[in-house]
Order: sequence, then C-alpha cells, then structure tokens
Amino acid sequence: MTNRIKKGFTLIELLVVIAIIGLLASIVLVSVNSVRRKARNATKLETIHTLINAFNLGLSDGGSLPVPSLSTFFGACLNANCPEGQIDATVDAFLAPYLPQKPLISSGGGASDKFYYVTSIAFNGVPGAYIMYWLEPPASCDPGTLNSLTANWLQCQIKID
Repeated sequence: MTNRIKKGFTLIELLVVIAIIGLLASIVLVSVNSVRRKARNATKLETIHTLINAFNLGLSDGGSLPVPSLSTFFGACLNANCPEGQIDATVDAFLAPYLPQKPLISSGGGASDKFYYVTSIAFNGVPGAYIMYWLEPPASCDPGTLNSLTANWLQCQIKID
C-alpha cells in the first residue's frame, strides 16, 4: 500500500463552506436593508419637524396659515423635487423666510418621497391644516397619525397648530 499525502479539500468540504458563506451573506443583506429603511424614515421624520417649525414660525410672526391655490388631491407639494403641477407659490412664499431650502428626499420616487400641505380636509373628523407624508413599514407615524396603510407604505398626517 502506498501512503498518499492528502492535499487540498474535498468537493463536499468546499460546497459546505460556500453554503455557509452564502447564508451569512443573505443575513447581512437583510439587516442592511432594514437599517437603510429605518434611516430613510428617520430622515423623513426630521424633515417633518423642520416643516412644522417653519409653519409655526410663520404663525408666530402674526401670519395665518396659507391656503393653497391648487386644487390637487394631495395639495401643495413641499419638496424641492415636486412635479410642475403641484408647486404652490402662496405656500412657498409663506415658508421662504423660515425654510431656506426645500427638503429633497429620494427613496424610490412617486408620492412616497414627497411632503404635502393640505387644508380644508378633515382627517379623522378634525378639520385644519395638515402635512401628509409616507413612511416605510414597520414604522410608526408618531408624532402624526396614520391615515392609510398598504404593504409598502404608511400614509401619515400631522396637524399644524
């Protein structure tokens, strides 16, 4: 009998290592996507606080909340990347002294990246002025309230006092 020195790995050993690496990589990717979603939601909530502060500063300077001249479903878009038909000059002029730069959020496009200022619509039976925004689940609309829920988005609104 000859003694053979075993060099290298068997095919089974290599396949097991590759399977383990693939499993670990998929777990890391899921975790990264969850963290990215939470970061996008945190950015949107911080922007909501900035918008609320801008509206409240306008009110404290003796003004009254603007009435959008638009008749769109969503109202006046408050973002820097709004579609042409959703920009309201009255709302923009009201916010200009208190909001030097309009927010720019980009997380997939569509209404989910926008903040809308809406008046004369009663959410949950309470008439007033609101900011509508969207978050990715799982999330909470705090400090606002939930308006509707889909598999991909929470539509939230917060009342401007």
